[in-house]
Amino acid sequence: MNTQRNHTLELLKLFASYMVVFIHVLFYGKMGIVVDALARFAVPFFFLVSGYYSYKIPLEKIKKRIKKLLVLLISSAVCYTVFEIVKLLKYNPDELAVFLNKYTDISTYINLLVFNVSISSGHLWYFLAIIYVYIIFYFVTKFGIKEKVIFITSLLLLLLHVVLGECLSVFGIVTPIHYIRNFLLMGVPFFALGLIAKKHQDKFEKLPNYMVFVFALIGIFESIISRFLFGVNELYIGSLFILAATVCVFIKCANVKYPTFLTALEGCSTYIFIFHIIISTVILIICGIIGIDIYSSVTLQNLYPIAVCVASTVFAYILIKILKKVRKSKT
Repeated sequence: MNTQRNHTLELLKLFASYMVVFIHVLFYGKMGIVVDALARFAVPFFFLVSGYYSYKIPLEKIKKRIKKLLVLLISSAVCYTVFEIVKLLKYNPDELAVFLNKYTDISTYINLLVFNVSISSGHLWYFLAIIYVYIIFYFVTKFGIKEKVIFITSLLLLLLHVVLGECLSVFGIVTPIHYIRNFLLMGVPFFALGLIAKKHQDKFEKLPNYMVFVFALIGIFESIISRFLFGVNELYIGSLFILAATVCVFIKCANVKYPTFLTALEGCSTYIFIFHIIISTVILIICGIIGIDIYSSVTLQNLYPIAVCVASTVFAYILIKILKKVRKSKT
């Protein structure tokens, strides 16, 4: 078995984390719309990578991943709850009661447990969703459910996602986002596609290179056209083609070597994903204090998402170093 680290895959995860930033912190005007549309492959990519790394792993390893994700979810939720309370106390105390009331509302917990709608910050839905997916995968593995059943079920769920999302938007029907952005209609299908990619990676590797460009071009054009014609969707059919191209790239380029300064950033994607919302808010606050209005010019507005990416990467890198030292001191 080839145990060599796939640096291409890890760097694509880093790139995907920046795409998530660009969904939440938009570039100015049409450029922001285009980037937002293209970035919609990013979160499905994270589910796919989890599936890719999970093919034929033992039950014990699945349990370890669930525990690790639970720690990330709880710590992130606490962090965002505290941050939101501090922010509201400082800038909008009248809204604090509204925020805290969410924690006593039963519908909040129904949406959390059924649709993975996060209470503290919207983007944290991913962690509860992937935990659910791993729990399902644990029992699927334990009871030896056939791969064919898994893949057919997952493809049907993906089809339902596309129908409820982009297809209905063609007719002006907007499906509430939490009905399709959850563990069942996004997490399970893309996790299963990751399993497929791992199982059949030799076939992806043999695809001619021009097919990768074809997938990418179809994905780019379809995503942009659909975004301008039918509005914002959580996922576009074009996103599926972009994902196919991305899978081909990290399989075909599995043994590519990269400069040390790039590989040093490989572990940052998770913490960039978690903390970029806080960091984007902090940047706005700091700019306000020193008298800079980010939205006063096109240049500043376009620099803002890039600044969030840079600051989030630096923060994630430092945090990783600190956590490593803490773990080392404990051992």
